[in-house]
Formats: sequence, C-alpha cells, structure tokens
Amino acid sequence: MGVPRVGTAGRAALIGGLALLLLGTTVGCRRSRPSPAPTAGTATVGLTVSAAQPSYRVGEQVSLRLKLVNNRDAECQLSRLPDGAVTVMSLTRDGTAVAPTVGGAAYYRDFTAYLVENLVRVPPRGSMELTLGSDPQSPVGAALTTSAPDGRGGAAITWWPVDQPGAYRLVLGYLRAPLRGVPADACAATAEQGTVAFEVRGG
Repeated sequence: MGVPRVGTAGRAALIGGLALLLLGTTVGCRRSRPSPAPTAGTATVGLTVSAAQPSYRVGEQVSLRLKLVNNRDAECQLSRLPDGAVTVMSLTRDGTAVAPTVGGAAYYRDFTAYLVENLVRVPPRGSMELTLGSDPQSPVGAALTTSAPDGRGGAAITWWPVDQPGAYRLVLGYLRAPLRGVPADACAATAEQGTVAFEVRGG
C-alpha cells in the first residue's frame, strides 16, 4: 500500500491513500488457452489491446484489455498486472498529444517484491490477459496510470488524463523492469505495440 506524490508537473492536490489499493480495484488478469503457433517473424511476446466498449461518458471508468502471448518455444514469466510492465508510448485526443503528469508513490511494502509476486509462468503459445482501468480519483482527475520501480522500494507513477471529451488514440507497450531474483529472459519486453481507440463523451 502507498501514497502517490504528485511531481512538479502536477495539476491537482493529492488526496492520500491511493497507490496499490486503488490499482488493485481497477486491474485484473485472466489466463487463456494457448494460441496457435507463431509464424515466421513473430515477436517473442505478442501484444494486442482493445477497449471494453467504444465510448465512455465523462467520469466513467475507461477499461482496456491487453493480451500478451508467449510466442517462444519455452516457458517464460509474464506479469499478471499492468503495474511495472505496461507503458504508454503515446496518447492523443482529437489528434493532439495529451501530456502526462509524473509523480511518485511510497509503499508500506516493497513495490518490487509486489511485482515479483505477480509474475506468472506462461507455457509456449500460452497467453495472459490484463485489464487496465482509468482511475477517476487520481490526482489529475480521470486518468490511466502506469508505474515503474524507483529503485528505493517505491514507484514512479505516470498519470495519463482521459477526463476530457474527445476521440482518444492510445499506443501501449509491455516493458518489465529488471526485478531482483528474476533471471533475465526474452519475455521482459515486446517489440510489438498495441493501439486502441475510444471516445469520451460529455454529459
């Protein structure tokens, strides 16, 4: 558990008591059946992203589904949570780039250990599904949240606002930071990027 701290780019005062508690209520995972064998040139880890619905009302939680596929011939470890692994490559609203807000979170327990506990061994051609949901009570209003270990037991937090009406286009990647006690493998990142579009409507 922890309390995010908004950095100098923050646009709103923080209400304490968020971090892992809130993330835990807005993310989830589901293991799925093995996928077909990959064709030549397929990335080591496949990534696809879709929105739970094409449009959302202002203030409604935006829910995104991510599917990771182990295209290797060997078992590898994938995260069951977006925390510390899912990263936003770009976000636009009506064709204009949306700037994120960067902050930090201090935790009652070690954030890296939390990430290690949520790694799952996935067999060849197997897959993992994650859900990334916006947080309507983030320090910057409704926002998608990504995180990464800060090397001190806490996390660097990035909030990507989705609180304004408009047509959004989001590009996501999977990049798991090195974790203590976890051997490096080819499944720590994917060269593929997942793109999804959704609309936020006013009223």
